[in-house]
Amino acid sequence: MRKGRITTTIALMLLSASLMFAADAESLYSDFHQAVDNGDVAQAIETYDDLQDRIAKEADDIGHDIDKAVDKHDGRLYASSIQALRKLGSYSIKKEDSDALLTAIVNSDSPDAAQWAQWLYENSRYYHPTLTLSTDISQDGYRSSYRRTVSVAPGSEVTLPDSTGGDTSRTGVLTGWGITPDEVTYEAGETITMPYTDQTLFAVYTSRVSFEDGDGDNVTTYDDVSEGDVVDIPAPAAQGDAIFEGWYDRSSGQYLSPDETQYTVRGMGADFTALYSKLEAKEISTGHWNTGAIPTGTQIPLTFTLANSGTEDEDGIQVTVSSDSGYARLMNTSAYVRSMDAGDVRTLKGVLLVVDSDCPSGQEIPVTVTMSDDDGAVFTSTFTLTTR
Repeated sequence: MRKGRITTTIALMLLSASLMFAADAESLYSDFHQAVDNGDVAQAIETYDDLQDRIAKEADDIGHDIDKAVDKHDGRLYASSIQALRKLGSYSIKKEDSDALLTAIVNSDSPDAAQWAQWLYENSRYYHPTLTLSTDISQDGYRSSYRRTVSVAPGSEVTLPDSTGGDTSRTGVLTGWGITPDEVTYEAGETITMPYTDQTLFAVYTSRVSFEDGDGDNVTTYDDVSEGDVVDIPAPAAQGDAIFEGWYDRSSGQYLSPDETQYTVRGMGADFTALYSKLEAKEISTGHWNTGAIPTGTQIPLTFTLANSGTEDEDGIQVTVSSDSGYARLMNTSAYVRSMDAGDVRTLKGVLLVVDSDCPSGQEIPVTVTMSDDDGAVFTSTFTLTTR
């Protein structure tokens, strides 16, 4: 028994000693600065993280003192507690600390450098690297200015623009981004890693004519072109049942009709994209009923998801729902959509289907959605419902 009491006493003494000699926030802050001065990023991070834990502990203790001062109306304790709390708030990363750590990080060969930069980004209010994308063109009365800034954590992925919105006949085609204005470092649309320090990338243009299909899988390029050169227009890639409507350069507004086979270069070049028309109904729903087990002798609400799956904007869209089944009767079968941009999706509601009561079980009921645009192009989508 006596031996057990002695052991317990020694353990309590060791615990008390560890608490007594635990570094306070002020000492840890001093150790942090020493690590910063020595360029020891790993030690600085470890010490600063310990400091934050210690600050939380001391702030909690000070909070108890403030509560005690309020309860006992002790103005002196209250004032000293507030002062101590403000002192804790001063133990932060200053700008000079942030700059010194960044200097050590960018000059380090350590494999942990990226992780250190991420830590600094999350803990320093003074470290937010900026990537600036810039171009400024002024020639022959034409001016085009593009500027975009990106500020994200170092090491994050950044996708560079594949267009700056300038008139390609005046600027040429954007071929990439460079750390100097005259040489490509990264391709247009390339995904790069956010650098540790502020950087500026310049748009680099080339005298070029390109023809790209709607999916970007088939590109024909003519480099180093001059105004007046004649180039062959390629055959567009097949896009299923989509209708080819010609070629269009959105930046300059140049349009080439589907039957043109050659193009005379204007200015510095052009960046043509194939235009396709394609309207479709992509989905059908039947309210609370399963499409594979619809009832007979009741009204079934039909809802359709309409989509402009082409690359050309569409106007004046007429929608009609029909069925060639002798068992089906449809109501509210017509609709009009004023316009749908490429990629737009709309919902068509209100169509009602009634299947005759004498319709046999397992009977397939075809439902067809017909969509036509103001140019007369017609597209159909057919769904099959089954009676239960």
